[in-house]
Amino acid sequence: MATDFPNVIARCLTYPQLPTQPLVDLVAEVLAMPTPLDRAMLQRMQERITEVAGANSQVALVYGGATKIKGYVFEAPKLPEIRGASALLDWVNEVGVNDLWQQHLPMPELATASHPCIIYASGGSFLAFAPAALGPTLATAVERCYTEQTLTANSAAVSASFSLLELRFGRNPLAYWCEDFVRDCADAAHRDALFTYYYLPEGAAADDHQQRFLNRKSFGELVTLLATMFNQRRDERASHGEVRYLPHYALQPWDVKCASSDVRPAMLAAKVGSDERRLSEPAARKLAAGRAVKGKPVSEKLAQSLQPWQVPKALSRVSWNQRWEKEFLRSAEGRTTPYADALRQKGVTEIAPADDLDQIGAASEPKRYIGLIYADGNNIGRLMATLPSPAIYQCVSQTLSDIAVDAVLHGLAQHLTPAYVYDQEHRAKVWKHPFEILAIGGDDLFIVVPGDRAFAVALTIAQIFEQRLTERFQQIQKEFPAFKLPDPARLAERSRYAGSDESAATFQAHAPLVGLSAGVVIAQESTPFFFLRDLVEELLKRAKGLAKEHAKKVNSQGQKQERFYGGAVDFMVLKSTSMVSDNIAAFRKTALQDHQASQRRLTARPYTWAEFAGLLASVHALQQAGMPRSQLYRLRQTLDAAAEGGILTSTMEYLYTRARLRTQVATALVDHIEHAWCYGRQIGSGASVATPPWSIWPGHGHETIWPDLLEAYDFALVGEAKHAEGAGHGEGCALPETPSPHPRGTKNTI
Repeated sequence: MATDFPNVIARCLTYPQLPTQPLVDLVAEVLAMPTPLDRAMLQRMQERITEVAGANSQVALVYGGATKIKGYVFEAPKLPEIRGASALLDWVNEVGVNDLWQQHLPMPELATASHPCIIYASGGSFLAFAPAALGPTLATAVERCYTEQTLTANSAAVSASFSLLELRFGRNPLAYWCEDFVRDCADAAHRDALFTYYYLPEGAAADDHQQRFLNRKSFGELVTLLATMFNQRRDERASHGEVRYLPHYALQPWDVKCASSDVRPAMLAAKVGSDERRLSEPAARKLAAGRAVKGKPVSEKLAQSLQPWQVPKALSRVSWNQRWEKEFLRSAEGRTTPYADALRQKGVTEIAPADDLDQIGAASEPKRYIGLIYADGNNIGRLMATLPSPAIYQCVSQTLSDIAVDAVLHGLAQHLTPAYVYDQEHRAKVWKHPFEILAIGGDDLFIVVPGDRAFAVALTIAQIFEQRLTERFQQIQKEFPAFKLPDPARLAERSRYAGSDESAATFQAHAPLVGLSAGVVIAQESTPFFFLRDLVEELLKRAKGLAKEHAKKVNSQGQKQERFYGGAVDFMVLKSTSMVSDNIAAFRKTALQDHQASQRRLTARPYTWAEFAGLLASVHALQQAGMPRSQLYRLRQTLDAAAEGGILTSTMEYLYTRARLRTQVATALVDHIEHAWCYGRQIGSGASVATPPWSIWPGHGHETIWPDLLEAYDFALVGEAKHAEGAGHGEGCALPETPSPHPRGTKNTI
């Protein structure tokens, strides 16, 4: 049910009294006002506001959330503690904040599922209305709530009061309006700074200063101001409110270190499975919360040690395990998914979340490999900064969150099946959900899946997110005409993939309004998790860089292009932690000649989603045709050996190899390598001679998908091709032998 924001704002304006109906009507009129081009209309409305509500009537906006989230969540080396840390932050953001507003500002006459003043609360942050007198108090209470529940998680919350007119037209509309901006734009000394802040809406002329100004002057400008205040408070502690003291636990030389964080003194002993571990209180709370989320009881000894703190009773309500089992799999859509079918076919009646990464890795083929998927929406901040009203802001925020959750759950249900794996606590094989949702917040997500399913899951998540979000945004535009959307364009003519894969064709035919970019890293489950987290973050940044290039009006070669708002993906298969000693960019520059001065780039990453679907289709085609692995590796070595001889040596070797292979394999190479990547669209290069397995790298030289194809080969297996073969090479490294897990062995940790 939509929130009655005119009533909510009027209630905050007259706090603690109830508002009159004329005031509620006036608030509704202000929020629905058309945008005036001169100040006179604003002044007349301000006079009416002064008559009805008073000259100094203001309402507060409170904005805040957790900071340095990854440092808190991923500090722990064990999955149960990571799960508990994430659940505690989600609980504070979704339940704790709501309880604070209910306590300080009860509004039974406006009863909704959450407090009516809360515009949104997801993704580790929140935005809410409050009476001007209560704004600072509530901001401080939010920071205190985070500390009381987590002890060590950093948080910040800020409050600012605004007039009723500002809620519709942004900061200080009476003091600085359109005519002032147009005048200042005539001054070259101010123009650049003004244009940086007041950016053009999609489709407006470069010299249309009125549209540039009015595009920024809305409710979204207030949220941008609050976000800036939030960042300042996060960095300076004493800005915009009471001095914020950071949690700190001194570690003395004689203290026993916490077995989880390794940076705080251990305060209590906790039994985890068959292990007795010394933990600090923050780590013990994470462990207790993780067990509660999983549906397991917290031991009496641990519960007594943590008193007077108790695991929040509603914690399981915000856990992803509960949403997966109790809501999604029982829904009409969830019951028809392959995952639900597998549960019924195998007669699974009891199933639990994975205890640790080794159980997720055990569901992969090859064994012991996990995949991390870290994805984030493109340019969401700029979109939110131009939303004109609280109602649209709430609708768009909720839509982003709902579709992100929906995409993840459907992606998991389409490509995973329940795993029958060894459980050390029960000393027997049990059924487990072979994945872990670490975070889904707003437009970003972080999940862990079996290594051989990571590519397929990421592709499905992106497809559902981009298509459903575009459809929903178009519906919102019909409901709220003030919600402006860009004119989307398809990338079909600029795609490097020219094959016939259906999934790629679906992406190419779609013109998304908002894209989702992702980083995917696949590694052995024993690889340190903090290392994988850093890698997947860098991969995401590289993917977003490609998406940003496609969204520009002029490409890197100075050519005009239609803006494409879809996402991109970059990936890496890590076979050894020694592969990347510095960062991915430095590694690829050395190993794959991936730099601007290169004439022969040994990778085509990152890919758009259509291109990534095409890459996987090429892998599948070679697998099904029975391409000899020895030839795959030999051609890969030829690419390296021909570094001094340009591309012709490797092209001749490729053609010679193709001619010697049996017809089925040769046909697969022609259709899914040459026609799909080399003979297809040359993106305006003017090339007259194709040189497979190379394709044109616009503005530079040549690039090839061959190393990418080979790296993904073992983790993109489908159908009859999915069998236990000897593993291949990642980015230049051999796959080590994978021993089968020993029942009495120590659990692999993150």
